[in-house]
Amino acid sequence: MSDPFLAIGAFSRASMLSIKMLRAYHEAGILVPASVDPRTGYRAYHPAQLADAAVIRRLRSLDLPLDRVREVVAARDPEVTREVLAEHARVMRARLEETARIVAELQAGVERPAEHTPVHVRDVPAAHTLAVRGVVTDDDFAAFLGPAYAEMGGLAARLGLVPAGPAGALYPSQIEDDPVDVEAYLPLAAPAALPRDRGRVLLGEVPAARVAIAVHAGPYDTIDGAYRRLGAWVAANAVPGAGPVREVYLVSADETPDPEGFRTEIQWPVA
Repeated sequence: MSDPFLAIGAFSRASMLSIKMLRAYHEAGILVPASVDPRTGYRAYHPAQLADAAVIRRLRSLDLPLDRVREVVAARDPEVTREVLAEHARVMRARLEETARIVAELQAGVERPAEHTPVHVRDVPAAHTLAVRGVVTDDDFAAFLGPAYAEMGGLAARLGLVPAGPAGALYPSQIEDDPVDVEAYLPLAAPAALPRDRGRVLLGEVPAARVAIAVHAGPYDTIDGAYRRLGAWVAANAVPGAGPVREVYLVSADETPDPEGFRTEIQWPVA
């Protein structure tokens, strides 16, 4: 007597996995049919695979990534399963804590709007700078800025140059999906002569501009609230001007190890 098989439709009902998901798990190498008709492409499954299907369904209900599901199913080892689930639990706890933090910040912004730094307008003069320019994605800003400031600071110390204010950065006036031009800078009281062995550091200039300003207190990953507040103010009270948006790092990791103590001034050019 030949082994019994279930066509994909019957297996879908028995496993409570949709046909679309079964096809996706086949393509991902997680739940491969016991038989595939080479002429028609019809998939058939052995009833013993229902156990694997149940495991896969439960793991995916926990939002376990497909590559980790594949690892558990392939290993068929309780110890591997325990390790994968323990690691996933740590990730989920961190995600839950981050969600709770974001919700608390949003509620605080709604309940205590007076605590936010008010927006004001300032005319900022032009400034000579040491600068490092790069083409950077949104996720890589920190990886670009840290080494850039270290490089500029090292060169300034070697040349005896004293920065005329806190470090800053110039960002495009609109967000792009592709990498964008970003410029990290250190302001100088006057232009300086740079040696040939200056690495990526250039002489630059931040142009004079009238800017609307908001100060963000806290870590950089929560700065979006300050941008929303500043953008809403500009929409209601001014006309966006030409030129890049500036961030000036009034208090950064150089001054305090606690991100809650960071202070970042956002300068949005207005006409």
